[in-house]
Amino acid sequence: MTDSPSKRLFILDGMALAYRAHFAFFSNPIRNSKGVNTSAVYGFANTLLGILEHERPTHIAACFDTSAPTARHKLYPAYKANRESMPEELSDQMPLIFRLLEAMNIPILRYEGYEADDTIGTLARIADGTEGFQTYMVSQDKDLGQLISSTCFLWKPGKRGNDHEVIDLAKLKEQWGIERADQVVDILALMGDSSDNIPGLPGVGEKTAKLLIGEFGSVENLLSNTDKLKGKRKQIVEENGDMATLSKQLATIDRNVPLTVTLPELVKREPSPEELQALLQELEFRSMQAKLFGKKAPEPRKAPSRQTICLLPPPGRNSLRRRNPPPLCREYGRTVRDKWIYLRNAI
Repeated sequence: MTDSPSKRLFILDGMALAYRAHFAFFSNPIRNSKGVNTSAVYGFANTLLGILEHERPTHIAACFDTSAPTARHKLYPAYKANRESMPEELSDQMPLIFRLLEAMNIPILRYEGYEADDTIGTLARIADGTEGFQTYMVSQDKDLGQLISSTCFLWKPGKRGNDHEVIDLAKLKEQWGIERADQVVDILALMGDSSDNIPGLPGVGEKTAKLLIGEFGSVENLLSNTDKLKGKRKQIVEENGDMATLSKQLATIDRNVPLTVTLPELVKREPSPEELQALLQELEFRSMQAKLFGKKAPEPRKAPSRQTICLLPPPGRNSLRRRNPPPLCREYGRTVRDKWIYLRNAI
């Protein structure tokens, strides 16, 4: 890891960041004056603007899944079958997130038949083979650990602002107890992954998976040396070898997506000010608009509603006779003539 790389490529795991932002505000969602939930696009924009301000990427892209089935679904129809559908309020915000990225002039990469992880992996591979690049994968997805190298890192957003963590090769090896980044796949193959419905081996958890890969190095070598295992563990591995092989195929990121862009096309560009300002104003992100454009958007105009204006009576002899004279109030919004009334329990 060099101190001053000439090119810094940031790859956003778009859907993962959208989900993260949505659920970060789940108990207290952000809504505009029309009651529309804008939490996901707000959190997404905050993360993006923080990266642009503090990390100074020279190249940037956002990768998303598509609804088309992938090779993994064809190989194992139950792949990701246990996932719930996208929350409606998040689904409604996805077009706004795409509009934000377009206004920021950040390329959106989606390829039918491939997951966002595959696109990220392909970009990272190309950048790894290009002199002068350092790649940062912006995601909390542990699967992306298999892509980490001496020039590729996992940039994990934190819970607050700049509170993020960068996982390099040394930290990855320490966390997973492995010698190579690709062994992340072998561990996932043995322990399975409930979020993706990757089966793994029955009864084998993370601890046992790490021990087995630490000893044998890979799923293939483990299956070739089951005679070195004993008892129940030997039985599980021998009876479920095919499942371990399948799980490894499902957990392996495809790094050969037929991309339609090149690295020079991912050079960071300036936003389109008119489009961005219009979007922020529509979303009522006034503080964000003020930070970017130096002025605060006007508060949204609300429909007129009945209001009460309270006025103290003019000072006079009668008012001095009472210690706390009630204020006079004029009611608006009625169809009858305005009238003056005294309020009970007034201060």
